[in-house]
Amino acid sequence: MGSADGLDRVNAYGDLSAFSDADLNDIAIAAAALCQTPIALVSILDQDRLWFSARVGTDQPFGPLANSGCGQVIARKVPVVIPDMLADPYTQKNTLVCGVPGLRFYAGYPLFDTQGRVVGTLCVVDLETRSDGLSSHQKDGLAALARQSMRLMDLRQASVTQERRFTAQQLRSQRAAKRVREAEAERRHALEKYALQQAAGAAGGIGIYEYDLVSGDITVSPEVCRIAGIDLIPTLSAEQWIALIHPDDKVTIPTLNRILEGTAPLRLQYRILRASDGKERWVLRQGILDHDEAGRPIRLIGTLQDVTPERNATARLTTLLAIGDALRTAETRQKALQETCQLLGNRIDAQRVGFARISMREERFTVEQSWCAADMPPINGEFSFEAFRHTSDFLRGGSVFILDDITHTSWMSVEQAAYQSVNVIAQVLVPKIRGGDLTGCLFVHSSQPREWTVDETSFIRTAADRIFAGLDEWDTLSRQDLINHEILHRLKNTLSIVQSLAHQGFRGVEDQSALTTFTARLIALGSAHDQLMRRNWQSTDLASLTVAVMMPLGLEGRVKVNGPFLCLGPDTATSFSMVLHELATNALKHGALSVPDGIVSLNWTIEGYGPESAMMLTWQETDGPSVTMPNRTGFGIRLLQAGLGHQGKTELYYDPDGLRVEMTASIISMASH
Repeated sequence: MGSADGLDRVNAYGDLSAFSDADLNDIAIAAAALCQTPIALVSILDQDRLWFSARVGTDQPFGPLANSGCGQVIARKVPVVIPDMLADPYTQKNTLVCGVPGLRFYAGYPLFDTQGRVVGTLCVVDLETRSDGLSSHQKDGLAALARQSMRLMDLRQASVTQERRFTAQQLRSQRAAKRVREAEAERRHALEKYALQQAAGAAGGIGIYEYDLVSGDITVSPEVCRIAGIDLIPTLSAEQWIALIHPDDKVTIPTLNRILEGTAPLRLQYRILRASDGKERWVLRQGILDHDEAGRPIRLIGTLQDVTPERNATARLTTLLAIGDALRTAETRQKALQETCQLLGNRIDAQRVGFARISMREERFTVEQSWCAADMPPINGEFSFEAFRHTSDFLRGGSVFILDDITHTSWMSVEQAAYQSVNVIAQVLVPKIRGGDLTGCLFVHSSQPREWTVDETSFIRTAADRIFAGLDEWDTLSRQDLINHEILHRLKNTLSIVQSLAHQGFRGVEDQSALTTFTARLIALGSAHDQLMRRNWQSTDLASLTVAVMMPLGLEGRVKVNGPFLCLGPDTATSFSMVLHELATNALKHGALSVPDGIVSLNWTIEGYGPESAMMLTWQETDGPSVTMPNRTGFGIRLLQAGLGHQGKTELYYDPDGLRVEMTASIISMASH
């Protein structure tokens, strides 16, 4: 290195060139893997800046000390964790925080020399904030790696001193000095590698490997052996490791030629089949290439970590979200059950998943829906409590019933025949309790013995709770729909009685116009109720209500409607239907719609935002007869003047060119129930 890099200078700890070797990169790799961060650094204090003797995730060799997380570690001489660097008053001014790349999370541990002085830090950095910081397991591991870093640097400093002595001796015996250096380098490398393997493996379940690209041998730590389920051996061949990889994932493993060319990915996730039990495990392999003096890759050095729990947790969360979507979007209850049972069965690799209704009065299970794998026959029909007495008694208590192998469960021997008749050896049953009563159960079946794990049963229970909640919502909607239709039926009967009474009252009266007007108003009121019933009596929207009112009058093509979606609560919808009907019938009798070329425009807009937003509506008649103010105020005019009542304001303008009605009302008040 030349002076431009500053490596020929001496800091408080010694010659910076003592730390210019890439061996410390193993520490940085282990720290990044342990804390799951994209960036890890071993930093050495160099006056007012930091020199990164080992780095992962950045090519920058130096960094300023001011406004950095490492500055706090060095000043305070204690570990420092900053969940959000942008929110920290000390680090928020750092250009790497407030600018590109936008660093957020920082955790650093001080490096002490033998005199207790802080000479640098070991730190990890993330581009995302971490409100929870580091786990205790990660803190212990990072502390161990920090101590190991200092040991390596002490060894390196001692090594540099020795090498200078050897250089002096080289003047007298060049050959002897070379043999001493090679022996010392080999010893130092072995000590460093062993210490690193022990520290990383013990701290975070991370294995260390070194793949010799020339010989094909892979040197592995004990943790790699544990992950792969093989005997504790120091080395294995590349062919032996390839044999452990899942057949479907072997195509993702880069060839030796790609590694030598430098085109192979250095970070991979794939599945292995453990040699000891054949179980499938996901592993994360990370590494860096080591090159010889000619620049040719000679070794791949890195870490191996079992990430199966993280993969399973992510997959199960995705399944729970999919179950929620299926319950929300399914058109029928049966379709919802079918899709959710299939999602659950595929996720846990079950052979049969279904739901059974339970009648405590009849002491009977009724299979409502079930999903089966290709190798499992379907199940349907009814089953009595008598055949499954122990099972039904267990479910009544509200507990999840877990059975690994009925053939080896003595107290279930009386039910073996009943279970074998439906091809069940192992199962998980989750009871559905509503109002203190057992109303159903979710069942997960296996035709072979199966040791259900805690994670599996917990996931099944969580999925069952979501499915039960969705079924309850379907049942509630069905009951509400039945009640609503009954209410609408009775309301229409009441309106029919009122209409009949009106006809009887007007019998014998020559002028039937008042009866016609009254009947039309009843129809408008019924249209508003129909619209609300379609929305479960919750709300409707202004455009739909307008069409419902205009259609019986045959005006849907002559009234031009334009405006954004506007929600109307039940009370507002009823008032609006009467107002719109009165305006339409008045236009048919006396206004623009009484002539062929007359047009009515109904426009509304929403002004303002949030709680202050309001509707601005205009009914404008054009190309009709000349308009004059009426001489008397009848019911229709009083109804129009009342408008939406206390919810808004209505203004009538009798312009000669056509009647104009302007209405304003609060959006919140119109949508309220």
